[in-house]
Amino acid sequence: MGSSASISPSPPAQSTTTRTSPLETVRDYSFPTHYLRRHLTHAKTPLVLVACGSFSPITTLHLQLFELSARYVESTDFEIVGKYISPCSDGYGKSSLVPAQHRINMCTLAIEERQSDVMIDEWEALRTDDSGRPMYTPTADVLKRLDEQINDVIGGIKTPDGKTVRARVMLLMGADLALTMGNPKSWSSADLDVLLGFYGGFVVERPKQCDIKDALAPLEKYKHNVWVVPSFENDVSSTKVREQIQNGENAMDLPKSVFDYIKTQGLYQIVRPTEDESGETDKQLANSSATSNR
Repeated sequence: MGSSASISPSPPAQSTTTRTSPLETVRDYSFPTHYLRRHLTHAKTPLVLVACGSFSPITTLHLQLFELSARYVESTDFEIVGKYISPCSDGYGKSSLVPAQHRINMCTLAIEERQSDVMIDEWEALRTDDSGRPMYTPTADVLKRLDEQINDVIGGIKTPDGKTVRARVMLLMGADLALTMGNPKSWSSADLDVLLGFYGGFVVERPKQCDIKDALAPLEKYKHNVWVVPSFENDVSSTKVREQIQNGENAMDLPKSVFDYIKTQGLYQIVRPTEDESGETDKQLANSSATSNR
């Protein structure tokens, strides 16, 4: 698959990195750099890994993706200088999403409990328009902005001999996510050209979810820019965790602090229909109202 030749690309010539405008607000936000390493240890290409998703909730596997990748990268010509999680906005509209602030809080707890050096970039999660409505951001724009912040605003990464180079910003994902990239309804070819054609990606195997060959098939066009990270068999997913919580089970694949937070906040609970004094449920009343208004 990918070649780890030492290169320091510039942003795409046609890049239109999403910027904050008068019609956009990101409250109380600053780009996180507390674990960003500004100096390389070896004469390698600086690498920043970015995982995007709902993180509803974040699981132990989300952080293990970074840990597995870090071990794999040691044998390449890359050196990791930064690791970021970018939770999606409430504007994504996925039914299983809890509000962004809860998801950010859970990510913070998970990172602290695992003593991880992953940083949370809240920009995508907190963007709103001028009326305060959450704004959806394509993943390609998330990577473009991280690229801009690290390489243009901050000024890149120092090499051992004192030169400044641009960090490679790449998407980190599980093979199950890579498999969805063959669906044009979910991923536009233009976005994939930016995400994988220009930036590149690290795909972590998910043996119980999908065959790695099937996952890589949609990415054939970008195989020179995709690296496969070996993994162990697991069936961890946020969907499975949500089902366990709704069934009153102990979700073993959650950091304990995240599980405790979910229970305290009452997240991911099934809303049961309630009865009024006449014995009709909310659902029955709603159906009756809908029928009368036809």
